[in-house]
Order: sequence, then C-alpha cells, then structure tokens
Amino acid sequence: MTKLGFLDLFAGCGGLSLGLEQAGLEPVASVELSPMAAETHFKNFHLRGKEWDQALWDEILTMSFFEQLEHGTVVGSVVDLFEDSKALKRLKEMKIDVIAGGPPCQGFSMAGRRNPNDERNLLPNTFLNFVDYLNPKAVVIENVVGINRAFTARGGLEAPFKQLQLALQECGPKGYLVQPVEVNAWTFGVPQNRPRMMLIGIRSDLPIAKEISKTEAISTTPWRSDKAFQRFLDGEDPSNGLRLVPSVGSRVKNSHPKQCFTVLDALFDLNDKGYKPKINYNDSKTKRFAKMMRGKQKQDTKTLSNHVLRKHTERVTQRFHLYHFFAKNNLPTRVLSIPSSAKNKPSAKKEIAAHLGEYAQSLPDLPFATETDKNLVDVVMRLGTRKHSQRVIDAQKPAPTVVTLPDDYIHPLKPRIMTVRELARFQSFPDWFEFRSKETTGSDRRKIEVPQYTQVGNAVPPLMAQAIGELLIETLENRTQKE
Repeated sequence: MTKLGFLDLFAGCGGLSLGLEQAGLEPVASVELSPMAAETHFKNFHLRGKEWDQALWDEILTMSFFEQLEHGTVVGSVVDLFEDSKALKRLKEMKIDVIAGGPPCQGFSMAGRRNPNDERNLLPNTFLNFVDYLNPKAVVIENVVGINRAFTARGGLEAPFKQLQLALQECGPKGYLVQPVEVNAWTFGVPQNRPRMMLIGIRSDLPIAKEISKTEAISTTPWRSDKAFQRFLDGEDPSNGLRLVPSVGSRVKNSHPKQCFTVLDALFDLNDKGYKPKINYNDSKTKRFAKMMRGKQKQDTKTLSNHVLRKHTERVTQRFHLYHFFAKNNLPTRVLSIPSSAKNKPSAKKEIAAHLGEYAQSLPDLPFATETDKNLVDVVMRLGTRKHSQRVIDAQKPAPTVVTLPDDYIHPLKPRIMTVRELARFQSFPDWFEFRSKETTGSDRRKIEVPQYTQVGNAVPPLMAQAIGELLIETLENRTQKE
C-alpha cells in the first residue's frame, strides 16, 4: 500500500515531520522560512546518514521554489510560495494526503479572514488557502494552548483557535470534520510537560468522516490527553468514545513505575563528555527511554552530536551551585534579585535573611564560599542577579516546557545550563537527529535568527507527533482503500 504523503508548513527543524514519518507517513515536502531551521530539516530528512554537503545546500538556497520542491525543502515564506503559480502547480501534482503545521494563530478571526489587509490573519489564512487548493484527506494544525484556553468566548468573540476550527470546517469543496484536542507531551511517552492545542481534520466526503458524523463520535470542545491518561490508568476508555483522538498511555504502560518518563530517564546515560561508558540499557524499565533515543546505533556510537557545554564565568557557576542548594532545601531563588532591587545594602540583607530563615546566618558547606562570606546572606549579596527566571530542573519529574532561551533551566545535577542534545532528549528527538547552524544567538538577532537552541524549543515533540500520525494512518489507510 502506498504511504500517505504529507506537506509540513512552518516545518521548523522537523519535529512534526519526524513524528509523522515515524508513524509511517511519507514526507513529500516541507516549507520553512528560516534558512537555519531549514538546514536542520534538510540534513535529517534528505541527507540522513550522509555527510553534510555545504555546496549542495548553498545551491538550494539560490533555487526557485519549484526547484527546491524537487529537493524536498522549500526555504521561504508560505505566503510567497502560495503566490508562485509554477511551484503551486507542482505541489498539486505531488501526492499530498495530509497538510500539517503550526501557523501562528493568536490574532486569527473569521471576520479577519475576509479582510485581506488583516496581517494577523495572513499566515493562518495562507495555511487554509493551501488546504483549499490541495484538498488533502486530513489536516493537522498545532499551536500553544494559551491561545484557546477552554475554547471559551471572550468579549463576544470566540477564541482564535475556535474560529480556526470553524474556518477549517468550511475549507475545500466539502469542508472538514474537525476534532480539537489539548495534548500534553508526557502522556505520549515524552519526558516533558508540554501542553499544546491541535485541530485534527478529516475531509467530510471521505467514508470514515461520514461514518463518524453518523455516530456523533467527535466533540466541539477539546478532548484532553491528561484526563484521557487518567482514564487509561483507571481501565476506562481513554478516547471517551471519540474517534479523531490519539492513543495515550501505550508508550509508558508497564515501562515505568511513575507512569511517565522523567528528566533522569532522559539523561541517565549521558555525562558532560557524551555517553557514559559500559551502559546496560536492559536492567531497568526506567532506562527504556534513553535506549530508545540512542537507538540501534548504541553499540558503535562513540560521539554524541550537539552536546557542547556552554562556557560560564566562575561567578555564574557559583550562582548555579547556589541554585542547587536552594532547590535541595526548598528556598526561593527570587532572593537573588533582592540585592539589585532593594533601596540599600542593610535593607537588602534584612529582606534576604527573612526569606532564608534558619539558613540565613549559617554558611553551608558550599564549594565556592570565599573568605569574605560570613553567612549565606553574604553569598546571596555577592552573587545577586536581576535574572530571576532560572531554576534547577527536578530530576524526578518530566521536564518543564522546553523554551528557546537556553539559560532558563539549570542541569539537575551539574552547575551549568543544559546542552542542545539534553533539551532535544526532553523533546524526544533521537540522538541521530543532528541540529545544524550555530548554537545560540543574542540581542536583536533573536528576531531573525533560529539557532539550535531555538530550533529545539520551537519543535513539536516527535513522539507526540507520532501518536497523531498513527491516528491518521488508522483513520485514513484502513478506511479509504476503496476510494
């Protein structure tokens, strides 16, 4: 049977693409505006297992959209691509059964869709234009959960994602049957707490869509994977009778005592240099995730890509040690911002002491205390910082949502921030997946550059995307063979 082909719009580095491919779909083409993220996508999907070819990539960047389609990766705006008639015609000739992607939808409205000058609607509208033109069997739209909290109306208007659902229902000749889902990555075997909203649409004229419509097996409100996971644990139907929802629990069932993979599970076989020597991946259920990430190469892989430690000053390293002490003793890290915000030094010390309680006047056995540090208050005064968002990651829980700024999270065991590879593990990218371009950027360049850390932070977790892909295959391939 021919595989279902998919087009990934707003592809980024390829998390959604990889998950759909792992489920059994075939990547036909991807579109990504950033050359840095597109480079990673091209390397892992079209030069997989091969050495990087810089000359070829430089040539691709000079090609037309039509020519780039032949290489599988289009580098440019989806808006410009849709206005390129030759490339659009070529896309029509390709086998695209599924269109997937994460257009920014925060400002979307149905009213705005009818206004071509409404810039807030430009990108989601273009996504819908591709659906109108290519008429795929299925559509997957992904975005952050905050744009659609509870799918409720506000100020007389439906939430943006709800309006996008209504728009998708009207796309193409017959429209789409659409199920909204609120998914969290940890419920699909990803060691990360990452909630996202998705719309899963099936073309209304397909036999399976007609069958679903007759049985009312969809809901107008979002199905939630965290609640479904609890139903799974309770021995109940996690789908709650709905048809267009992914399977939860299967990747962690009987594989972990806590029913979800943790930070420690993701990092257990790694040290500062790469892989720990002589690792036995089979002596504990908790090692299953790391074994899966290392993959079939584990016996002969000697190096780990994208595992470069960031360089910290001695003062920053000392502060990270202090963060670890705070985390161990349940002390608030915000005290480190007091020295820079208090009116004077005495008032700052008094306020810090109030937060530190019994620890204030003692000097714990810290590896970085100096002769001038008489107590912990002095240490805080010396290492104070305006930055208050940093925190040590809890090794015994799924990671917090991976973000694009690398210095927000501190390693659970070491006085340093996480490497690109460690964050990629939290996202469920396998170790063979290589992130290209420079590691990070700063200042105003953040507005236009998408370095490795940003690529990882923006990505859809592949294991979560794989669950969506498996749903599409089960729904489409088994039901549309007679078309």
